Amino acid sequence: MISARKIALVITGSMLAISLGVAPQAASGASDPSHYYDLSKAPKPTISGKEILNGLTDFVSKFPLRQQYMPNNDAAAQFLAAEAKHYGFKVRTLHYSVGTPPHDTKVIEATKKGTVDPNNYIAFIAHYDIVPGIGGATIQGAYDDGTGTNILRYFAKQFSTIKTRHSIAIIWFDGEEWGTLGSSAYAAAMKKQGMQFDAVMGFDMTGIAYPAPYCLCIWHGPSVDDAAKAVPLIDYVNYDYLHFPKSDGNPGNAEKYPLGTKSGVCNCGNNIRNSDEASFAANGYFTIRYSGMRTAADYPGYHFPWDTIQLMEQVAGSQANLEKGIQNTFDSAYYTAIALDHM
Repeated sequence: MISARKIALVITGSMLAISLGVAPQAASGASDPSHYYDLSKAPKPTISGKEILNGLTDFVSKFPLRQQYMPNNDAAAQFLAAEAKHYGFKVRTLHYSVGTPPHDTKVIEATKKGTVDPNNYIAFIAHYDIVPGIGGATIQGAYDDGTGTNILRYFAKQFSTIKTRHSIAIIWFDGEEWGTLGSSAYAAAMKKQGMQFDAVMGFDMTGIAYPAPYCLCIWHGPSVDDAAKAVPLIDYVNYDYLHFPKSDGNPGNAEKYPLGTKSGVCNCGNNIRNSDEASFAANGYFTIRYSGMRTAADYPGYHFPWDTIQLMEQVAGSQANLEKGIQNTFDSAYYTAIALDHM
């Protein structure tokens, strides 16, 4: 909860800035690398964008029609759980009775203990279900959210080989397309149990991003504290260390396919891309969200049957662009997690 004192300080600072003719800012946009872990000392990621895209192609081919209650919804959940267990994670399949009328919704939770702060977690989250509905139903659900589901598989693979100070959690949710049902129940239950997530990193519709003519848009949670923590951290990882070009993500929303022109990485501010990370933010956890393209509707396959790998490559401009956009997303989030692990 934001204190009255913080609100008063933000308002006072903004009024002073305006009176001096200076545009107010939500948080410092400049990073000080000396405040962060030296990422040049971190283990280099060994996962390539090509490997992740191949994995996505295989996943959506094996598990189309992942809507709740469909056979491949269960089959996909079982596959994800088994693979994470193979990588050495402790895996639980949790069940929550949610919705109206109440029905069973699953959460696949895979954890790997840290060496210094084992009770504090850095989480990677995505949803594996796809949108239901006649006419609007997806088949592959390649971008929404095959991309998020799949990239988490490779975070599990990468972090299985690396010792971390914090524990790592890889969490897949069912029921997002029904209103973040799985994540809402899980986040509330974990908060009640005292589960400490120091950071929750969300992936929903990721990969059609720099160097494609659209942004890799990175968002943070709604509180003043979220902005103060996230903005300089995102700057440090993406601009100071990875040397990605800056983009404002075109807040005028003129980048809808095929009108994309502004490539780069956007430190985009308060999250407008509501998905499972919002369930954690609502319970007071620090969140970061990674998306390719600024809004869901910028992608022409959003919630349509033609949300396929082929369409993703077309929107990205080429297979090579898509592979590199996925790679940049993976690297950005990986190094952000490493930096967070040392904070």
